[in-house]
Amino acid sequence: MASDERDPRELGRLLGLVVHDLRNPASAIGANLAYLKEVGGGAGDAGGALEDAESAVGDLMRGLEQVAWIARWLQDQPAAEPTDADAASALRAAASKHAGLDVRVEVRDEPLPVQGGGTLVRLLEVLLANSAQHAPRGPVVMGARREGTDVIVEVRDSGAAVAPELRPVAFTLAGQQALKGRADGRYGRVGALFAARILADAMGARLEADGEDGAAILRIVLPLRSS
Repeated sequence: MASDERDPRELGRLLGLVVHDLRNPASAIGANLAYLKEVGGGAGDAGGALEDAESAVGDLMRGLEQVAWIARWLQDQPAAEPTDADAASALRAAASKHAGLDVRVEVRDEPLPVQGGGTLVRLLEVLLANSAQHAPRGPVVMGARREGTDVIVEVRDSGAAVAPELRPVAFTLAGQQALKGRADGRYGRVGALFAARILADAMGARLEADGEDGAAILRIVLPLRSS
């Protein structure tokens, strides 16, 4: 194999092409499933099958987005161009996208403007998918609060917490192998926790794993936007 074929930037470009090629058919499948439900193909067992297929397509689309972030990281590019927004609004928007999961939002009635807040919804979707994978019965509680010059956003669920010895590597590339196959690793499909870290980096945020079994926490620390 030629040396340039091992170049991470070339691999990143290849992954970007793969994502582009797969996203269109995945979108078409999702659109057709939604149409079948709308025209009445969702009764009885057929309805359950359609819902399962729709959920699987959602997982696929999210996985493709995560691969796209990793591809950009390999090319030394930010995963996304973050925009500023209110953290509380982002929590509510993310919760509305997970109709099949019991998600509760707990925030005070105060503005929480954060750097990268407009991208926060996408990051929260990855963490909520992790909760759905490891604590499917819910509930999942999302909260946000000010702490000094930061805004702390937490996703709390009843699943197993990331083991203390795994927390330093939970959001790293190398750590994904260590997380997989362990109930206390909370591995996310398609290297989700690593992809989430890449997106958090682009936002100027950091990710932490905390809590205990039955009260697991995935935490995002974002800089408060100065007025």
